[in-house]
Amino acid sequence: MKFADVSSNPSSFSTTILEQMKSTNDIEFCSFKDTYTSDEVKYYEKSTNNIILFDNLLLNKYFNKIKNSCTKFYMTKEENIIYRYRPEALSTNKYGTPNLWYIILKVNSCEDFSEFHDFDYVLLPNLSTINECLVNEEYIIRKNSK
Repeated sequence: MKFADVSSNPSSFSTTILEQMKSTNDIEFCSFKDTYTSDEVKYYEKSTNNIILFDNLLLNKYFNKIKNSCTKFYMTKEENIIYRYRPEALSTNKYGTPNLWYIILKVNSCEDFSEFHDFDYVLLPNLSTINECLVNEEYIIRKNSK
């Protein structure tokens, strides 16, 4: 997918996600509870008020390693305009996929898209580190053995 496709077509993001979920080693998709058989893996917790809180297990498990692998990408004024509220566009431009948008948000301490703007630089995780974190996970092993 080309960067221009994501930036110019509002439906391309959701279409791309659906297509890539079929064949991805994406860290978010790997966190779905039905992909694990181990009882030790928690996908959600209940709060004291019985509210179920979902979580991205693998991102939390490997967050420090992923954050430590980041490099600084210094943003020009033009890039700040292009990527304002658009971490999926930055992910597409830097990694060739929009699937890493939420990792970019998290390593840059952004809770959601509305906080992703006006940076001098953003931290970009090393893709090899992300792949290294996933390679021994149960979901990836099972998926690749089929």
